Amino acid sequence: MRKQILFALGAVVVVIGIVIGWYLVTQRHVGRLVAQGKRTNILVLGLDKAGSKHRSDTMMLLSLSPSKDVVLLSIPRDLRVKLDDGSFHKLNAAYATGGATQARKTVGSLLGVNIPFYIALDYAVFEQLIDQLGGVTMTVDQAMKYDDNSANPPLHIDIQPGTQTFDGKTAMEYVRYRGDSGDLGRISRQQKLLTAILQERFQNKDYTSIHKMVRAINPYLHTNLSLVDLYDIAKIVHGVDVQHVQMATIPSTPVTIGDINFLEPQVVAMESMIAHLIRGVNLLTPSDITVAVFNGNGTRMVASRAAAYLKARNFVIDKIANAETFGYDKTYIIALNDMAKAQMLQATLPQPDDATIVSPDELSTHYSALLPYTPKGTDLLLIAGKGFDINE
Repeated sequence: MRKQILFALGAVVVVIGIVIGWYLVTQRHVGRLVAQGKRTNILVLGLDKAGSKHRSDTMMLLSLSPSKDVVLLSIPRDLRVKLDDGSFHKLNAAYATGGATQARKTVGSLLGVNIPFYIALDYAVFEQLIDQLGGVTMTVDQAMKYDDNSANPPLHIDIQPGTQTFDGKTAMEYVRYRGDSGDLGRISRQQKLLTAILQERFQNKDYTSIHKMVRAINPYLHTNLSLVDLYDIAKIVHGVDVQHVQMATIPSTPVTIGDINFLEPQVVAMESMIAHLIRGVNLLTPSDITVAVFNGNGTRMVASRAAAYLKARNFVIDKIANAETFGYDKTYIIALNDMAKAQMLQATLPQPDDATIVSPDELSTHYSALLPYTPKGTDLLLIAGKGFDINE
């Protein structure tokens, strides 16, 4: 079953690459997918099978506008959402209970947008698709070793660090790896793999090769897009500019309710993200947020790297310094005046769930020690704790 899940996950990445590539080079003749002057949204689903039912293991919203604005939102499958019957479930249950219609309605309600189209993939041949593309070059930051003897067949992953060309098998292992931050780590790798595919394998690809790939994928698709639409999507690759693609992940916080682990959507940060990326309205932007960054774990230059990472994303940094101790057990964001700003900062970090948002009172001893070094007008204190680092 796990192999089926990852087949579907990988095919999602490839199909999204096809859709984005087609869109970027053919938006003058987009037909019904993008109405004149309007944005449209496509829900892309990767399906796994549990008994007689299918569930959406992977969910992404592909949002397109005629102004060459492409947004790809990764939506964690464990988000806690309310279905039509009033019950709360993990998001991946929406497809199982009501198919693509229920999935589109649930995601649309969560995000506050209309989603007229969907593409769902079932048991896709991920390895074969990557091999057809000639592989994809990826840079691995650290060794990825993982063994699961309970898998069928047993799973043994051993990917060494460095720049290398993945074949289909290795690419599947890359997105299947579970040795870091669970589904959020998987989402990050999906986005990296998608970017690499767009940059390397969909630029200047000949139409015949892409046409064959779409034909190979077609038997695995469930969609309300016509076959003609899918063939039009194959008109891709000449001059695809990956800079037109904005990728993001719906911000969330881990919670446990009734012994079930969920991800609770961070509503304020999510609404700000949707307003900015899809509606073109800036309710709150990083440039409105001033952050003081402190090294609380002793890793050399960690505060400077975190500050550079945030500056590149338009946050205002007014202080970079060591904390009063390197013994912080975790990473903290101290919200001095606005919780929405703290949620936006948390959602921007590479591993959002590794940072805990607190008030000054909740961390009073540390806050009192850092206050003399905090400039007036600072909105947030980011304290890099145990295990935190920025590798970009």
